[in-house]
Amino acid sequence: MPIHFDLLPFAQELKITNREKGPCYLDLTRKVYLSVTPEEGVRQSLIAKLIRDYNIPIGLMRTEYEIKKNGLKKRTDLIIFNNNGEPQMIIETKAPSVKLTQKTMDQVAFYNNVIFAPWLLISNGIMAMIYHIDFETKTSTEVLEFPLLKLR
Repeated sequence: MPIHFDLLPFAQELKITNREKGPCYLDLTRKVYLSVTPEEGVRQSLIAKLIRDYNIPIGLMRTEYEIKKNGLKKRTDLIIFNNNGEPQMIIETKAPSVKLTQKTMDQVAFYNNVIFAPWLLISNGIMAMIYHIDFETKTSTEVLEFPLLKLR
């Protein structure tokens, strides 16, 4: 069941820079400019929320992290690591117009078959679904609030 996860206040604070390719956001994790799209707005707003509301250092976040499985190359939207470089959460963002569905959760679960993060989150900037993964029992549990991540 999705929970309310409003990123609008953070979206209103994002700085847009005009570049050759048009309006862009600065991706703070990679220090690159990315075209303004609804999905990118959600991702950059979520990064701002993670920094401000949950005190997650930008240095522990990585966007467009590449994984390989069964000959396929995929990129996650965002991963949060701990200080030892171990993945703590995989985040998949969607545009606000996109409903959060099992298909979206399956996408992030596919990534987790390679990454093995204990937390998964999907968000469209309005709602979010968060799951804790227990690798010993091979179960997932939906949670209704953002977890305290083990960053140290």
